Amino acid sequence: MKINGKKYTLYWGDLHNHNAVGYAQGSLARSIDIAREQLDFFAFTGHASWHDMPLMPGDRQLHWVNGFRVHSEHWPKTRKMLLSANSDNFVAFLGYEWHSSAFGDYCLIFPGDQSELYLPDHIDKLLDFASAKGALAIPHHVANKQGRRGANWNYFRPEVSPVVEIFSEHGCTLSDRSPYPMILHSFGGRSTANTIYHQLARGLRFGFAASTDDHFGYPGAYGEGITGIWAEALTPQALFEGIKNRRTIAATGDRISLEFTLNGCPLGSELSPTSRRNVEIAVEGDDSVETIELLRNGRIVKRFFPEDLVTEPPRLPGRGNIRIQYGWGPWTALDLERICTWNMRVSIKNGRFLKVKPCFQSGPFKEELRDRLRQVSAQELTLHSFTSRKQAYLQDPTKSFICAVEAGPNARLTIELKKPSELKVEVPLPELTEENRITFTGGFTTESFVIHRFVGDKELSARIQWQDEGSASGGTDEYHVRVRQHNNQFVWSSPIWVG
Repeated sequence: MKINGKKYTLYWGDLHNHNAVGYAQGSLARSIDIAREQLDFFAFTGHASWHDMPLMPGDRQLHWVNGFRVHSEHWPKTRKMLLSANSDNFVAFLGYEWHSSAFGDYCLIFPGDQSELYLPDHIDKLLDFASAKGALAIPHHVANKQGRRGANWNYFRPEVSPVVEIFSEHGCTLSDRSPYPMILHSFGGRSTANTIYHQLARGLRFGFAASTDDHFGYPGAYGEGITGIWAEALTPQALFEGIKNRRTIAATGDRISLEFTLNGCPLGSELSPTSRRNVEIAVEGDDSVETIELLRNGRIVKRFFPEDLVTEPPRLPGRGNIRIQYGWGPWTALDLERICTWNMRVSIKNGRFLKVKPCFQSGPFKEELRDRLRQVSAQELTLHSFTSRKQAYLQDPTKSFICAVEAGPNARLTIELKKPSELKVEVPLPELTEENRITFTGGFTTESFVIHRFVGDKELSARIQWQDEGSASGGTDEYHVRVRQHNNQFVWSSPIWVG
């Protein structure tokens, strides 16, 4: 994305995740290893305190108390490990999470090292501290009912909270009717008065972020939320600058690139009143894009269906994406729970791999298990992975990866499987423009994999120019963009305000 002569690159990361340095699972070393493997940046935000925690049946609050003690004792080591994790192509931020029944939960994220682990009993003290340290204070699961760890928006400060987490494994907090309801925890449903759209309508201004809040020590766990930052460089300073200026997008899982400008100003901007609003949007999906919507003050004012321009299956030669999904296996009622190990080689003839993207969910947890996806060459990929129904997020026992390819009409894709069984599948790419290919690794109840249909460029991407009209004399309009793929993956842009 280019704005006023500056070039911004989209970087993907997770700003909210947990492990055993707190009351979740997995070592911090494992979290760093996993984050390096699949993200551009991450912030480790260990569980640190809950000043007004209620008593729980059977003294279960001690689980939290013990986690806070572990986090506090580990703080000096946490600082050293995160500092040493940084490199030229990976950024690791130091942070921690502060719980509050009365004020809601915040993740503090620091631009550099931070010696003091400050754990006050009031939100004003926490935000004062964040401001003094140049830190971010990002609220999350804000739509919980106030008093039940939902946000208390009366204390919101945009200068230290330039973005708000709108999606995580908890669900989506944009509205009480948004997709992905909040059903996985004990906080109840979404409170209308605490949702994102309700606060934007009140006049609050903030950008959007999404992060996993994963408790299996798996930063970037697929489907649990991921943040994209448009930044000038992959450095702590440039990423912080991007967040503070709200050049952020919030995605559910697929890393859908979204550019959004209004009168030449990027997402997150505030414009003076003007009647003519020239909107430009560019989308590059990971799968076929179903709808692109422009919302003004919470209501859809423009809608575009990219498939309206696609009248036939994609043709080769050309570029596009192929998703390879693997897992399944015996369903829960059979009581055959197991962890399946995958060892796969993928190659292409008369074509090349341009890029490969991981879509690895977090479960099941085992400290030693890793997902490794490698592009060996332009014609070869290797995968070492694991799947299970045990601890599967939203009961999805699959993982996947996306191959961006450039291929000719005679291209062929080959999968050579070593584990969980030995087999070989070869598919002419033109066949994948019409239908997918499903392969089982053995008899009934065994695991399987799917080579999904080839998705062509016209289905993946779109560039749109729209014009909207508004008042030039007063009032404020808030605009943002929502994109949905056919596989039910979403991305939202941070808003732009006029007036």
